[in-house]
This record gives sequence, structure tokens and C-alpha cells, in this order.
Amino acid sequence: MQKKAALPKDLKRKNRDEILKVFRKCEKKEWSLAEVSEYTGISRATVTKAVMAFVEEGILLGRGKGSSTEIGGKRPEVFAFHEEYRFLAYLNIGIGWLSVAVLDLKLRERARAEGKLALSSDIAELIAVSRACYRQAVEQSGILEEKLCGLCIGTSGMVDQETGILRHILSYPGWGNELPVKKIFEETFPGLMVMVENVARAAGRAELYFHRELETKKIFTIFTYRGISGCLIDRGTVLGSKNSLIGEIGHMILCPQDAEICRCGSRGCFENMVSEERLLREMNSDPERLAGSVLAKGQGITLRQILKAAEEGDSYSRELTDRAARRFSQAIRNVILTIDPEVIVIQGNYSAGKGYFHKKMIEYLHNESYFPDLSAWEFLYDERNVLELARIGMAAAMAEELCSRPEA
Repeated sequence: MQKKAALPKDLKRKNRDEILKVFRKCEKKEWSLAEVSEYTGISRATVTKAVMAFVEEGILLGRGKGSSTEIGGKRPEVFAFHEEYRFLAYLNIGIGWLSVAVLDLKLRERARAEGKLALSSDIAELIAVSRACYRQAVEQSGILEEKLCGLCIGTSGMVDQETGILRHILSYPGWGNELPVKKIFEETFPGLMVMVENVARAAGRAELYFHRELETKKIFTIFTYRGISGCLIDRGTVLGSKNSLIGEIGHMILCPQDAEICRCGSRGCFENMVSEERLLREMNSDPERLAGSVLAKGQGITLRQILKAAEEGDSYSRELTDRAARRFSQAIRNVILTIDPEVIVIQGNYSAGKGYFHKKMIEYLHNESYFPDLSAWEFLYDERNVLELARIGMAAAMAEELCSRPEA
């Protein structure tokens, strides 16, 4: 089926978004109309119309005359993003804690507050702790509260992107199912636009923010932290599903005979098989081998340290890494056979595995029938803090909404 051309209003919004991204995302602060047109490939007339509209709306500021061009001539008018235009808050619901950060629309953090949230908490406690952290963060930021226009929320669990309903969350059983998080927080913080997203999909969105070239590809990001989840992005669009299960690859069963029971109640779930806790238990299960390893010299060994030691040639670390790589390859195989992404991005704990771990995973993944040439898929390892990726991903989506709705 031939793809339909974008409607004029869709194209207008797309152009506006692309033009504004230049001012919001690039390190260069002041831009002439010609520079924006050259950078985006959008016509000078379209750029001029959009920039003038942004100036009228208060999103951009005129900065007078810039430097003359290399060949001389008139000094062009230059424009910059209004950094005090609006602000937003990002609420991250962790496991046993939550935090609220206040950010400007260039996604720079102005203040942050954190609070404890008992795993046995109810909705009233969630709201109370969120309110307290929000007030503290706003006060610390020194920003007038009326300048805050949006609240984006990142959480684990199955989130319906369209409705903002948290269908189910394993970490807080007292919250029940089908929790209308978006509606609850709209009532708690009247006047704020509210967005709710699964934290793994939020982190996946960040890859679009940092890698402009990925906007034209089909990518799958794998969030590895206390659990594992994924985010499928097709040509710049984060895909959801009717039952909010797309990307829940952590509960893909790799070994139904495994002795350990996952928190979901199943055996052999992907996230259980490759978890940091699992690898550390396996590391400590052979004291004699451990004693002869560089791992014995460290305190508070982490998964990242095991992967690093394997890269440096430690034999016991390589044995442990081999196991994890084999299990990981089984999950990657299933992902590729199901959705066949062009790019796979690994975030979080396993992002430290771009060396030896990746080499072994590719070896295990190789198959003459379906995977004879693994170069057909591009693998990226993003070593940035995974919770910061989630913050950036959600805040970027919120910032684009706020900037595209000047009347909000």
C-alpha cells in the first residue's frame, strides 16, 4: 500500500518542530534564518514564517544583528530560544522512592527533590509524597509556580500511552490495577498538562533526542536496570499496543525449567536469567574460582564490573559473562524474529558490555539460516545513566508538546 502524503497541517507542525529543535537542542545559541534553513533543509520562507510566529508567541527572542557572512554583506538578524519561557516537572516513580525534577525547555535541570515511598503504600501516600517533593523542587528552583506548565511521569509497569492508565505494576501491589494516573495527577496539579509513560519507553525516547539519524529507522531499545523492558520506535514514533504489553520482553520465558520464580510468578523469565543478582549469586557459588579472579579483590562487585573484567581478560569473569551473553542472545533472537528492527540499543547495566559481552552474544546469535550475517543489524550501547535517559526522553516529549501548543 502506498503511504499517504502528509496533510498540510501535519507538515506545518513537523516543520515547526524541526525548526524549534534547532534552537532547543543545539549548543549554538543564536541562529540566523539562513542558518536554520541550511541546517534543517526547510525553505527560507517557511523558516521565516515559523520563526516570526515563535517570536510573537514568546518562545524565541530576537537578538539583533549577528556576525557578517564570510563574503561580507549585511549582518543578519539572529534569534535565540527564550530560556525562561516555560518550565516542566519530571516525576520519576522508582522502587521505594520517587523524585521530582524541575527543568527548563532545553531540558536543563534547575532543581530536584526526593522522597521515600513504601512498597506497601496506597494512592494517598503516592500523592502526598509527590506533592511534597514537587513543592520542595519548585521552591529550590526559584521559579514562579505559574511558569510550570507540564508534569511528565515515568514509572515501571504497564502504561497505556493514550489514556495514562497504569494497567498493572508489580512493585506496588497496593495500587491495584487500571489506575488512572493521568487523571489523578491532573486533579492533584490543576492547570498542568500531564503525560505518563513507562520508564523504559521514556528512556527509549531519549535515543531520538540524542541521535537525529534514528528518526528514519526502526529501532528497539532494551532497558536493563532492576528489570528489563523494551521500547519499539518506528520512524520516530514510539509504538504502543492495546494491552500495553509491547516491549515487556523482561518476562519472555527463556527456560521454563529454571529453579527461580520471577516476581511475575513464572519461571525462566529473561530479566531473571540475566539479572545482576543472578550473576552475583553465580559468581559466589564457586569460591575457589572466585578466589583466583580479579573479582575477589573488589568490594561490592557489580554487573558492570564483571563485564569490564571479562573485557580485560579475567577468565572467571568471562565464564560468567558467557552465560549471560548466551541467555541474552536467546532474547535478542526472539526480538529480531518478531519485529526485525534495524537498530538495537542496549541501555543500563548491560550497556557496559559493548566489548567481550557483545562479541560472545553475536557468536551465540549466529545462525546460518536466519542470522548468517549479523552486520544486518546495528547494535548500539548507550552507557549514559538509564534513569537520566528516561528523564530526558519524557521531558523532550513534554517540551515539544508545550512548544507546539503556545495557547496552553
